[in-house]
Amino acid sequence: MSDVPLRKRVRAKTLMLVLLCGWLFAAHLGILFQYGLDGQTASVGDALLARNAETASANAVTSVVVSYRGFDTLGEVTVLFLAATGIGLLFGARQRAGAEGAETPISDPNEMLMTGVRLLFPVLVLLGVYVVVHGHLSPGGGFQGGVIIATAFFLRMLADRTFVLNHSLIGLLEALSGSGFVLVGLLGLILLGTATFLGNFLPHPVADMGRLLSAGVIPVVYCLVGVKVGAEVAAIFGDMLERGSSHPPDAETS
Repeated sequence: MSDVPLRKRVRAKTLMLVLLCGWLFAAHLGILFQYGLDGQTASVGDALLARNAETASANAVTSVVVSYRGFDTLGEVTVLFLAATGIGLLFGARQRAGAEGAETPISDPNEMLMTGVRLLFPVLVLLGVYVVVHGHLSPGGGFQGGVIIATAFFLRMLADRTFVLNHSLIGLLEALSGSGFVLVGLLGLILLGTATFLGNFLPHPVADMGRLLSAGVIPVVYCLVGVKVGAEVAAIFGDMLERGSSHPPDAETS
């Protein structure tokens, strides 16, 4: 047992904060349970599902993310861009600060691992492209496919020390895809036929639902999102791996 009195071991402010959080949690649970006992009610999701046919997209979630909630999706992509920029600045500052220090030696990866990752790399990239392109037809889309593509590059950088990212190319792809996203959104806002941000101004007949070339502007936006997400996440992985590591001058870039 501790000789310190209980009133000194437990701070009053901390205790009050814990009690307040507990009360708020219990109150929210009560509201949620009461709402669930009222039975099924009409919701925004039901209304969007009823209108999904007008987008000619076989994936209703894609219609919400890219069309009805497109401006919010732009905010999510912006948050990811700010996170990637912050990580790059943080690791860049640490690299400059420790440039004069001794570098930690890194052993060469296993030959079997390197060969396996080199064989798996194009398959993962192809899978990511498939998920992006078919986002309006099946579960997936720009965010999921972009992360798969970035993961392929991450595994390649982990297993092959001669493989480094071309940050200039990554920055160019990121800028072009982000600008394209905003441009498509503004075109939908300006054109009289839609007059909404990311309005579906391209032809999208309902008879084409389920085909690869369908849903109008939605697959175009998802491809732009996939390129942007893939470039940003790959840049984050590259900054994390290149911090404090040295690469030979003849390193291969991508």
